[in-house]
Amino acid sequence: MEKLWKFAESPVMSTYLVAMVVGEFDMISDLTKEGVVVNVYTAPGQSARGRFALDVATKALSFFTDSFGIPYPLKKLDMVAIPDFLGAMENWGLVTYTETFLLVDEKLSSHEIKADAARATCHELSHQWFGNLVTMDWWTGLWLNEGFAQFMEFDAAHHIFPEWKLWETFVQDIMLGSAFVKDAMISSHPIEVVVNHPQEADEIFDAISYHKGSSMVRMLSEYLGREVFYRGVHDYLVNFSYKNTVTEDLWEALEKASGQKLKDMADTWTKQVGFPLVTVKQDADGKCTLVQERFFADASLNSGDNTLWDIPLTFATSDDPSAIKKVGIWDAKTASLKSSQVSTTPLAAGVEINQQIQVPNGPKGWIKLNPGQASFYLVNYSPALWKRLEIPVKEKLLGVPDRVSLLNSVFTFARAGVLDLPVALDFTSSYVDESASLCWKEISRNMGYYSNLFREESFYPEFQRYIRTLFAHVMKRLGWDASKSEQATADEGEFRKTVIYRLGLANDLDVIKEANKRFHAYIGGDLSALSGDLRGSIFDIEVTYGEAANAKLLQELHNSSDFAEERNDCLDAMGSVSGAAAKLQVLEWAVENVRSQDIHHPFISVASDKLGAQVAWQFVQDKWDFLAKKYSAMTLGYIVCGVVSRFQSEAMAVEVEAFMVDKDTGGYKRRLDVALEGVRLKSAAYCRDRETLAKWLKERAV
Repeated sequence: MEKLWKFAESPVMSTYLVAMVVGEFDMISDLTKEGVVVNVYTAPGQSARGRFALDVATKALSFFTDSFGIPYPLKKLDMVAIPDFLGAMENWGLVTYTETFLLVDEKLSSHEIKADAARATCHELSHQWFGNLVTMDWWTGLWLNEGFAQFMEFDAAHHIFPEWKLWETFVQDIMLGSAFVKDAMISSHPIEVVVNHPQEADEIFDAISYHKGSSMVRMLSEYLGREVFYRGVHDYLVNFSYKNTVTEDLWEALEKASGQKLKDMADTWTKQVGFPLVTVKQDADGKCTLVQERFFADASLNSGDNTLWDIPLTFATSDDPSAIKKVGIWDAKTASLKSSQVSTTPLAAGVEINQQIQVPNGPKGWIKLNPGQASFYLVNYSPALWKRLEIPVKEKLLGVPDRVSLLNSVFTFARAGVLDLPVALDFTSSYVDESASLCWKEISRNMGYYSNLFREESFYPEFQRYIRTLFAHVMKRLGWDASKSEQATADEGEFRKTVIYRLGLANDLDVIKEANKRFHAYIGGDLSALSGDLRGSIFDIEVTYGEAANAKLLQELHNSSDFAEERNDCLDAMGSVSGAAAKLQVLEWAVENVRSQDIHHPFISVASDKLGAQVAWQFVQDKWDFLAKKYSAMTLGYIVCGVVSRFQSEAMAVEVEAFMVDKDTGGYKRRLDVALEGVRLKSAAYCRDRETLAKWLKERAV
């Protein structure tokens, strides 16, 4: 039967935002408080799992309408969960998502996936204004779309779920865990990067455009204040509705709203690659000298780089820990301090700031620059000041973002060779009585880094023992199951996952035994045996330490499951199986049974140890023509870079470069460069810290 479909005339819009979806779907609907119709379309039988995103979407549209002072410009919004789809796309009025970004099972989903779905929904809906209503002039301004959308996703999701404390997650995962990591590399690029051809645009959809871009937006909003910031954003969106813009248009709007000159300051962050390390030194009178320089992930590379930034300087001290003292802007060009509240003081590299910044007297006097990690720079302190910072950590006088950032910084500096590794390990002892989940997540990440780095060393069992001791008392407090009082506390579920996963991989026999029992109960049909938060971690522990058949059980569960999150948990774990033959079987099975948008999961899983990385890399080389034909350049890039990033020797970096020299890496060359640089950074850390860690463990055991 033929049908005639008639569509309403669209607004003036960019062609990349046009989409049509044809298929068999279930649909659920709701209205925003402004009367906009919101629909969620899912595969048949999945509509109940779309209810969460529908609720988020109606609230997010209202939040953006109120925050921007501009109504959503269309009469309806459709959101579609597509099984064979990677990521999400903000097509105007018809937003498409991969299933894990839109479908949430209230009983089976982890908090992490629930938060990801909320953020993804808010991200794409913010694009209806940033990107759709107002569009960048050219790909050089991609960050105007993506950096702002990432910032707005957190602001909206935080508004909807304030109990999740998502801005703390932003500091840890987006700024510290991603943007700083990538921007400290030689392979980084400015937020505003010159794009000469549309094909090059694919390569800048990366952590710099998204994560550094959103960190830059957050820094400006903190500096100006949210009310002034949103007033400028409103003017920007009104002035350029249905038009194209460049970054300077945004600076003009924010300058008008704030009455401050921002362009020169902002340009040092958007047009320059990298970020500053501010080093604090203290004299006998407690006065501080500050020095700024570009930070490199390998400190030995820091020679001859004279890049400087305009830095918003703030600090907190022991005499009033909750008070954030604002000093002014450290002007890179004039080497002075710009502030309407304090006198101008010379502040060139290595020049003292007189009495503007001073450590309080007494043995417990301390100072913390950049409280809340509001601005995009790291701070290193003298050994004496690092020692004093243990006090506010132990006594929890600093907030969670500061306690996380101190821990992250001390390990970042150790990996870069700025500080000795024992300084970082000793500083960790300040967190023994820590109650914040994110602090233990940071500890776990760093323990995981060094576990992977030194897994083949003779002292590795002693390092595992250290990890078990570090996490044991936290495990005793948390236990395996949530109490009734914490059923709705997302933080506790994430906390429990972090602790159990790290103990399991550290070969804690009690954890492994209980994991085995719960794993087989879950596989046997008792879905209550594993919470959504624990499911993926227990799968991984069981494949790593359990029977060889466990990987097969996960393959069977993957094939029978109708729940994308559960399928991905299977894929993320099954490659941890022991033995080259078993790992190879996982890859052979995966390329025949796994959807293309998920195929990187089993490759990365297989490559999780030294043997697996070799197996996966050999498979990539042997099957190159097959993989290049079967998968898109983007998907192939995820596979290649995911595997390569697991290596940690110069020899393997050279081998990869030799193989890839004549391969078409269009669309992922930058990502491959980042992966190879990461390999070399791990190689340098291995050579520098192997004997140091062995000695530290030996002395600790005496």
